[in-house]
Amino acid sequence: MPTGIVAFLLVFLLVAGICYFTLFYPQAKVKRIKKNLVLRVKGADARYSDLPLGDLGLFYEVKDRSRVRVVLPRLTPDGDVQYIYSWHNLKSISIPTLSNTKAQTAGNFGALLGLAHMIDEHIRFVEPEILSLRSQWQEINELLGLVTTSDLYASQQGIYERALVQVENLLDKAEELEQVYIRFIREALISRKLGNYDPGSLPSNSLMIDTKYQKIKEEYQYMKDMATAYAELRDMHRL
Repeated sequence: MPTGIVAFLLVFLLVAGICYFTLFYPQAKVKRIKKNLVLRVKGADARYSDLPLGDLGLFYEVKDRSRVRVVLPRLTPDGDVQYIYSWHNLKSISIPTLSNTKAQTAGNFGALLGLAHMIDEHIRFVEPEILSLRSQWQEINELLGLVTTSDLYASQQGIYERALVQVENLLDKAEELEQVYIRFIREALISRKLGNYDPGSLPSNSLMIDTKYQKIKEEYQYMKDMATAYAELRDMHRL
């Protein structure tokens, strides 16, 4: 083969390789990361002290196909659950599996697999829901205060009072649900912290907590479905 053709092929392969690793590979890696909730973050345990799960965390979001935000759960000195929302370069992120996880960290991997869905649901649903309900309560309470001082709208006081009670009941149930989540997550993290965690023991040890969590979730969803008065109230207020 002529030298010129060989040189051209080498240059072509070099350019193709550069394009792949700069354009297509990051995009493909991001897609894989989004499909895997549990991630390994190189250097996370060095950046942050006292992580019960070491360098393992949960996927949260991606920015510009080069930065990944990961949630790293840990315990405070008082034993409270704390979430660290940490940005990392895409190169430092990998997807752990049982085959590529060292024996000494297999327990961390199994623990986070068991907690991943609950932690994700806690930070993406329960916490925002509680903030939203508190905001709604504040808004209704302010409107109720205005109605009680009004001659024109005084007859609507009962509507606002009922709406306030509904939101209060929902908020109480949501906060109760959050405590079940936190208790479940805290116990698993404490187990890892103590170094005595056995992945096979989680279902039996947590059965009562898991049953309560499912029950409260169902109760909360039922209450939320039934609480239509506030939505109607807001529509009426906009007219």
